[in-house]
Amino acid sequence: MKFIKKHMNAIVGLGVVLLVVIGLLILKDLFYPTENKAIYGTRTEGVKKNPVTDEQKNAIKSVFNEKSNSITIRIAGRIIYIDIKLNGEVNRDEAKNLSASAIGQLPENIKNYYDIQFIIENDTNTAEFPIIGYKHHTKTEISWTKDRTVG
Repeated sequence: MKFIKKHMNAIVGLGVVLLVVIGLLILKDLFYPTENKAIYGTRTEGVKKNPVTDEQKNAIKSVFNEKSNSITIRIAGRIIYIDIKLNGEVNRDEAKNLSASAIGQLPENIKNYYDIQFIIENDTNTAEFPIIGYKHHTKTEISWTKDRTVG
C-alpha cells in the first residue's frame, strides 16, 4: 500500500497515457475502417478460380504477332489490359477483327469473368489511331471508341 501511495502520480500518469493510446486506436478504426482489407474488396475472389495463364497470354499475342511491333498484357483486378502497337500496314477495321480473334483464343470462363480492354496504336500515327476497345464480361462483342473520320 505504501508503494501505491508513494507512486500515485506515476500510476495516474501511466493510466492516462494508456487511455489516450486506446482512444487513438478507436478513433483510427472509426476514420479508417477498411485499411486492412483488400483494395478490390470481395470483387476479385474468383481470380484464383479463373487464372489467366501464360499460354493464354501467348495465344492472344500470336494473333497479332506478325502485324505488331509490341504487345503488353497486364491484369489488374478483373480487367485484362492489352496494349498493342501495330505496324503501319494494318488499318482500323483489320485491327478490330484481330482483337475479336484474340478474344476467341480465350476459354469461356476467362471471357465470362474478366473485362478486356484493348488500346491499339499504329506506328504511322494515322488519324484513325489510337483506338480503344472494351469487352464487358457479360457481353459477347467489343465496344469501340467512336471512329474518327479521315480528312
